[in-house]
Amino acid sequence: MQRLVVLPTSRTGWALTIAFVAVVVAGIWPVIDLVNRAVLFLGLPLLVVWSYVLIFACFAVMLIANRVIEWQEGEDD
Repeated sequence: MQRLVVLPTSRTGWALTIAFVAVVVAGIWPVIDLVNRAVLFLGLPLLVVWSYVLIFACFAVMLIANRVIEWQEGEDD
């Protein structure tokens, strides 16, 4: 029987998985409700700023993951 989920095998893999899950959790409704206030931050509504933070956090996690994968593949050669 085939496994439906592939789990990380290294500490780095687990750390990146946890980081990505944290970004996803930061974008779900209960957390969004916490920042959905009529407050301006640098002239932008707090919800817009939170959206930018989520986008950049997702970008950063994926960038780090790609660099780690390239680094690990370089070690295998």
